[in-house]
Amino acid sequence: MASPTVFVSSTFYDLRYIRESLKRMIEALGYGAVLSEDGAVFYDPATSASESCFKEVPNVDLFVLIIGGRYGSLARDSDKSVTNGEYQTAIKQHIPVFALVEQGTANDFELYRANASRPEVLAHVSFPHADSPKIFEFIEEVQTRAQNNAIAPFRNFSDIESYLRQQWAGMMHAFLKRGAEERQMADSLEMLAQVNSRIELLAEQILKNVGSPLDRIVVRALQRMLTSRAIADLRYVQVNPTPADMVQHESFDSCAAAYGKQYREARDTTVISSNGYISSTRWDEDRKDYQELRDYILRLLKESSVSPAELMAYDFGGDLPKSFDAKSPGFMSAGSEDDVT
Repeated sequence: MASPTVFVSSTFYDLRYIRESLKRMIEALGYGAVLSEDGAVFYDPATSASESCFKEVPNVDLFVLIIGGRYGSLARDSDKSVTNGEYQTAIKQHIPVFALVEQGTANDFELYRANASRPEVLAHVSFPHADSPKIFEFIEEVQTRAQNNAIAPFRNFSDIESYLRQQWAGMMHAFLKRGAEERQMADSLEMLAQVNSRIELLAEQILKNVGSPLDRIVVRALQRMLTSRAIADLRYVQVNPTPADMVQHESFDSCAAAYGKQYREARDTTVISSNGYISSTRWDEDRKDYQELRDYILRLLKESSVSPAELMAYDFGGDLPKSFDAKSPGFMSAGSEDDVT
């Protein structure tokens, strides 16, 4: 059975007993403890020890950071400590970090922060629990993150154990609650889908008994337009055609042009942008989809013996637009002998 793995990051010599206790606690919970001194890290002979630690961090599930009074040795080719580098790797990998700082060092940090704007004062301050001001910069780095920035003080291992048990129990609770909420959401979406299906069925029944042939044509056309890729791409560039628009305009391009929009070919194979750039493949697919949808609407008109002019009048509330030309080659009368596919 797979179990969570926890990387313990800290300086070694001053915190080795804390690290040993942490290992026992983590393993008692059934988790896997990853500590560099226990052989849990593969030290690649081709790289430095610090780089090997950095490579191990992305493989774990949780990251425990313990900051004491020593900044620690620097990573190769860096002004940051190995511990700081391990922490930065965990952050980049979006691994949950649980950070703690020794109480004496936390007190020194408050003194450092109170005088941060007065470097001439800091130059003469002795910090009894920190061997380098870089420790305070490290603490600030943790605290000033927008997220995953909690850091708690500790006096002894009992404080660490209590804090981690509470945090991990809270994480488990949040995980279970989120799972329950997701299941409730899925149930709600399923219910909404069923309701929507019933509403559509009811609308169809109402139209059959009450609506006019034109009402039924418009509703069916709009239902088909809702699932059309071409219509979605037209709406993306602020073109919102009606069924009458589709009958009036023979092609995808002419429909866009009627709204003052013009497409231009883009190099990307899938792109469509709000300023009219579209890939050639997507453009061809939209043209084909538009034509199939337009043919469908024309077929509905023909089957119901409704003329394009009647659809236009319906769309404009009974008055045809001055630009409407019933003799336009883009229109077919209901009695036309032309085949619509």
